[in-house]
Amino acid sequence: MWRRWRNPWPRTPFVRRPEPWTLARAARAGLAGVGVLTLGTLALGVAGAVGTGALARVWNLRAELQPIEVQDRRGAPLGVIDHCQEGNLTNAVPCRESLSVPLSGVSPAFLLAYVAKEDVRFFSHAGVDLGRLPRAVLTGAGGSTIPMQLLKNSVLAGHFDYDTGRRGPWLTLRRKATEFVLAPLVTWRYGRREVLAMSVNSLPWIGIGQRKGIYDAAQAVFGVDPADLTLAQSAFLVGLLPAPGRYLVAGDTPPETATARFRWMRRQQLLTLNLLRARGLIGEDAHRAAVGTPLAPRLWQVVYAGSGPDLRVVSARRNPGYDQTPEPVWALQELVRRELRAGGLDPRRVGRVVLTLDARAQAALVSRLTAEGRQGGVAEGAAVVDVRGGGIVALASSTGGLQSSDPGRQWAVSARRPVASTVKPLLYAHAFGDGLTQLSTFPDAPTRYAGQAVRNSSGAFLGRAVTVREANARSLNTVAVQVGTPREEGLRRVLLGLDYRPDPENRSSPALGTFRAAPLAVAAAYASFAGGGQRCAPHLLAEVYDRAGRPLPLPRAGCAPLWDEVVAYQTFDLLTGAVNDRASHVPFLRPTLAQRLSGRAIPLGAKSGTTDDVNDTWCAAVTPQYAMAVWIGDPAGVRSVPVTLYREQTACREVALLRELPHDRLSLSPPPGITRVGGAAVPLSGLRPRNPAPPGAP
Repeated sequence: MWRRWRNPWPRTPFVRRPEPWTLARAARAGLAGVGVLTLGTLALGVAGAVGTGALARVWNLRAELQPIEVQDRRGAPLGVIDHCQEGNLTNAVPCRESLSVPLSGVSPAFLLAYVAKEDVRFFSHAGVDLGRLPRAVLTGAGGSTIPMQLLKNSVLAGHFDYDTGRRGPWLTLRRKATEFVLAPLVTWRYGRREVLAMSVNSLPWIGIGQRKGIYDAAQAVFGVDPADLTLAQSAFLVGLLPAPGRYLVAGDTPPETATARFRWMRRQQLLTLNLLRARGLIGEDAHRAAVGTPLAPRLWQVVYAGSGPDLRVVSARRNPGYDQTPEPVWALQELVRRELRAGGLDPRRVGRVVLTLDARAQAALVSRLTAEGRQGGVAEGAAVVDVRGGGIVALASSTGGLQSSDPGRQWAVSARRPVASTVKPLLYAHAFGDGLTQLSTFPDAPTRYAGQAVRNSSGAFLGRAVTVREANARSLNTVAVQVGTPREEGLRRVLLGLDYRPDPENRSSPALGTFRAAPLAVAAAYASFAGGGQRCAPHLLAEVYDRAGRPLPLPRAGCAPLWDEVVAYQTFDLLTGAVNDRASHVPFLRPTLAQRLSGRAIPLGAKSGTTDDVNDTWCAAVTPQYAMAVWIGDPAGVRSVPVTLYREQTACREVALLRELPHDRLSLSPPPGITRVGGAAVPLSGLRPRNPAPPGAP
């Protein structure tokens, strides 16, 4: 029936016969489809640019990618700090230290290889290569231009499918659309040479999130400056870009796996060199020389066979002698940012900072904390501060002998652990302002606190009266509790003012070190003994400059009186007695003969401390110019310190570093009102020094 049906109104406007497909009609449909696709891509890209905040950031991209130059107190370079992670905690890819270099400081061979491999029409398109765009949209890789890669590695990192842990064609399409919209804007805003310079300085290398930029890559892989990269080295680095993480190899990687990985890198290098030759960018002689060069990246130990074009990789493994020491500021960059923000400064507007750090002291401290033989899982934090103002001279943290860089693992500032017996000098300083002196005596006999027996670390009692000086040198808990119990409330206020915090689960006497503090806070507290009784807030920043080189105001917490100057000097003398007296518990800190002959027998006082469960072991020390605190233990407070670290008093052996530092103040002059009796500094007869009221006192 349907076959016999015919349209009774063949000419009605409501029913039209389909027009045949002609070339013109197909062309019109194709153009319409392209228009719809283009408009859709633009709309999707604009939405992505606005939604991620990238549209605003692109306009100031050069300033955002230009890192903060960092110098130590003597003007020595310490590295740089990037801005790209500001306000985006998920973006860790390009946020590591790397010196930005101009194009004139990069090898022409690298620039040639990079542009030829990644975007051969870079100098002819306006940011988007329309001939490669379909491939980029469909595959998510391989079609990006250099401006698009710059955007992905900077303002778009941490969004969509890059550095977010998320994958999917929709996310890739949105990112590519956003790059499509922003790439022409970046190219117009900065010009091609500046875009190329920003790109080579923001490429992620050697494992996502670990290295960034051509300077870091050249130094880490080959140990050379970017300007000195050869054609063979440049092709090797460019070949790594598709999968930079494959460069990494561990000591326990199976030999066949390591060899296969390096052979892949070799193939990528040859692919780049062949591409350069095929496009006429290098001659046959240059190609042959580069192909026949047996490269030796610092991380790898490679065995080659053959020569020239027949050069081949026989075996490869991790170089057992490889040592990559990061820039000193690498582990401190988040602390610097935090201090800038606390001072009301936007890190993105800062061009240069001068730190209170001493580069040589920092290197020496890091070397001590990362020495061989550190047990895995054992954390260590150490801080050195200048007693004159509280500037941080050195600050380092390690875990299992490896330098810690994450903000949460900066044990020197984040490990709030019970301070144990390092609190005793603070207790005695508080008591010295209440009528006691170093020569005041107390019995070393069984003592109780809140109904619990108090024992000495030796497990025995002397059974006689001892002076406060001897009690501190022997670290007697019985005397500390007798001195501290009637002064407990005042001691608590003093400790709170020093950024110590009580442990609600520990009901023992605060005179035994139950309060918690980080090594930096302990070092700042000890600095007050050599600083005339002034407690100065520890800080890293000495000077801050904007991008034009103009100094920026930097608010300071400043210093506040904590002890009477007579009390401070008494306590400094008390601590030196803990090192030099016959009853010393740290006699190995006495100056050696070589130090005496070389004039480095600087007065040094120290106090050790270990918690009852041996989860924490401490040492705090002070000289006329510096104070230092070292903590070793388990940040979670679960595992005990290895017995060797405890018995050998490793923490106190670290503070010997203080005598190696250059000192302007070789001794501490006693203030008026001090005399010596039996070798101990005490107030003149009739003088009763009084400490200022501790913070929070009525």
